[in-house]
Amino acid sequence: MLLLLTAGLAISKERVRDWQVGKVLNSKRSDEYAATVPRSGTNGEYGNYPDQTTSRHRPVYNVYQTFVIGTDKCTYVAQQRLRWRWSKPADVTVNGPVRFAADKRKLFLIDDDGKKYEMEIVKRILKKSAASGSKAADQQSTGSK
Repeated sequence: MLLLLTAGLAISKERVRDWQVGKVLNSKRSDEYAATVPRSGTNGEYGNYPDQTTSRHRPVYNVYQTFVIGTDKCTYVAQQRLRWRWSKPADVTVNGPVRFAADKRKLFLIDDDGKKYEMEIVKRILKKSAASGSKAADQQSTGSK
């Protein structure tokens, strides 16, 4: 009984998202320089003693996949951080439909394989037709021209 109650609380705790259908306008992978970290190793080759070490530095990069998703009202630019070398970005088709939900600074996306991804919204661009439509509605409601 307690297990069912706990499972019911976990299910009710999940947020209900407002899923939309948009169009993937672009997708791009980018590497951003993060830092340089030391790397040390032993010179076991050519008869050197293993306690002799060399110190080198190697660059570390943050890898991002950037998606541009368009709707009737606005365009979203979102970044998915690929934390590991074996991490894969969301598999979406450029100029194809995509299901997504925007919640504050997060964008949740369902790719072509049905997998859910969470990414950060970098920019929201309001389309001019949507902006002018809301201005016209405001002017009509206030009675000013």
